[in-house]
Amino acid sequence: MIEHSNLENILPKARQKLILDIISSDKFIKVSELSKKLYINEATIRRDLNILEQEGFVKRVYGGAALSNGQDSEIPLMHREVINAEQKKQIAETAAKEIKNGDTVFLDSSSTVSFMIPFLESRSGLRIVTNGAKTTLLLSKLHNAEIISLGGRLRENSLSFSGQSTFQNLSEYFFDKAFFSCHAYSEEFGLMDNNEDEARLRKLLIRRARKTYFLADASKEGNTSFFKICDIDDIFKIITTPKI
Repeated sequence: MIEHSNLENILPKARQKLILDIISSDKFIKVSELSKKLYINEATIRRDLNILEQEGFVKRVYGGAALSNGQDSEIPLMHREVINAEQKKQIAETAAKEIKNGDTVFLDSSSTVSFMIPFLESRSGLRIVTNGAKTTLLLSKLHNAEIISLGGRLRENSLSFSGQSTFQNLSEYFFDKAFFSCHAYSEEFGLMDNNEDEARLRKLLIRRARKTYFLADASKEGNTSFFKICDIDDIFKIITTPKI
């Protein structure tokens, strides 16, 4: 159940993510029903639905909205950054402790991994490689670190580089430690992603690192997605938070 007090000061992107989660589950919902579920006035709901429609996630229909046909359920990075932010910061702080001075490290483009960057300011002699466009900019603020961007084809939603040139560049490196997230994971089916290129990059990454760390907030546990990355046992350590 959603408490009214939890939504009074919610950021627009976080509110839109909640709306999209509800529509993804119900496939169609009326504006009036969303207003009652979220304790938000209908005018605000309509504005949020218009934004989600412009971004291609929903289709406005009379009185409500439906999930767009063929939607892969990938949420843009700017939305994901505000979802479960406190959990992600806790995970990131724990993960950053695994990095020692002088390490060669890979950080992927995920929102969870990006939260690690402020916790690396005290490290020295790091060499950090990433496939994230925004991650590269955030890393540029670090002192005493060499930053390498893989480059490649930019994916708009995730602000990540992927494609053949990205894979080729990645295959030329080897890492002490690699940190990444993905769309879903479960004990039965392992780690999964909803984009083939992202899954392929992570498969390759696991082979190019001495230790791999999977970072995931509790919302991803027990879920499944289309492309399998690896089994749970293929990862050195999973860093997450317990489900509430």
